[in-house]
Amino acid sequence: EQITKYLKAENAITTTTHQGDLIYCIRAGAIDDNALMKEVSVDQMKEFFLYAKEVNWLASLERSQEADKLVSIVTANDLSGVKLIGGSKDFRLALSASSKESAALYPATNGPTLLLNLPPLLSALVKLFTPLFPESVKARLRFEQGPLSKVSSLAQVAQAGETREEFLSQID
Repeated sequence: EQITKYLKAENAITTTTHQGDLIYCIRAGAIDDNALMKEVSVDQMKEFFLYAKEVNWLASLERSQEADKLVSIVTANDLSGVKLIGGSKDFRLALSASSKESAALYPATNGPTLLLNLPPLLSALVKLFTPLFPESVKARLRFEQGPLSKVSSLAQVAQAGETREEFLSQID
């Protein structure tokens, strides 16, 4: 309950692509990470993120069996509103630790990671350093400007309508 006060449908959802894959979207800039991390430990937050991955993994297994094809999980980190300075270091540690652990636990269903709407300085650094990334890293990461940038709440993406269709067309 402590965590769900801060992680709501407006800033963290799972939805599906037109192909049936799952997209786990999180908008970290809309989460009061400093207040959240005053209420929970890094380990509790990491475990929550792993729990979310487990739920998505179970859903992907069920959908894979129904569709008779492997359903992957795409992670979309919308960085709109993310502070480069002043955010919670502990929140970032929990997110990073859970990502590493979940990659080892659920390798078959881990799709690419999308980093959306990077702040201008970070976007410039990514353009500068992306050519230096190993091909294996480049294959797993995508950087996009635009998807979700005009969406005030991620809950809008979960509902049928123009916002969802625009998002999916930008992601597919």
